Amino acid sequence: MPDIPKIDNEELSDKARKVMITMLRDGAFEKTGRLPSEELLAQKLGVSRTVVRDVLAALEGQGFITRRRGIGTIINNHVLQVTSRLDLEKEFLEEIADVGYIPRIAYVKPSMMKADPIAAQHLRVDEGDELIVVERLVLADQRPAILCIDHIPQKLVMDPTYQTSDLEPPIFQFLQHFCHCSVEMDITKIEPCLVDKNLAAIFEVNEGSPMLHLNEVGFDIRQRPVLWSKEYYAPGILEFTVLRRKV
Repeated sequence: MPDIPKIDNEELSDKARKVMITMLRDGAFEKTGRLPSEELLAQKLGVSRTVVRDVLAALEGQGFITRRRGIGTIINNHVLQVTSRLDLEKEFLEEIADVGYIPRIAYVKPSMMKADPIAAQHLRVDEGDELIVVERLVLADQRPAILCIDHIPQKLVMDPTYQTSDLEPPIFQFLQHFCHCSVEMDITKIEPCLVDKNLAAIFEVNEGSPMLHLNEVGFDIRQRPVLWSKEYYAPGILEFTVLRRKV
């Protein structure tokens, strides 16, 4: 059994999950191709068996492991080798780094706008309602890679003391700290598009060339749409994969 680092009490499940994914990808259990018992994992990680069960359920939901009665917990190495998955939520910088590029935020541009009919429909607000808009460009080795335009209803803000600088970190932090909510799930539409004049200037590509566009609405635990994002991905940097399983 390989050594596993102990984990403190802060966000145990999430930390334990990240430790387990790292170990799985590093081949810590490659001799058997299976995970040890819940009891042994809990002992080595320094967490309860309840936390271990939560972690294993999350890993199975993400396709990294498969649990079968009478067989055990099988490690799906072919899934672990996939670096970019559309069905898993990752921070942009992590996505870029995972495929071997040096990530950097080129700019973050916060602004305000009134909801037009499309924004109102996505966020279930009235036309004319104030929206916080944050546009950010992510680079991969100095090359424009991802443009994300986030929209948050102003009426969700519970702490109005925020500064413009509070919108610079990942938008999920702003939602947690100033709107007291978080995105629990996303509904994403994959909509290939043709580059317009504005996108051509940002990505330094020819106008009319194809580009991947994700139209995404994030919902909180109360099933409220709290975030509408428009994401554009430069071709040739990220190769997205979707894990599909029988239902």
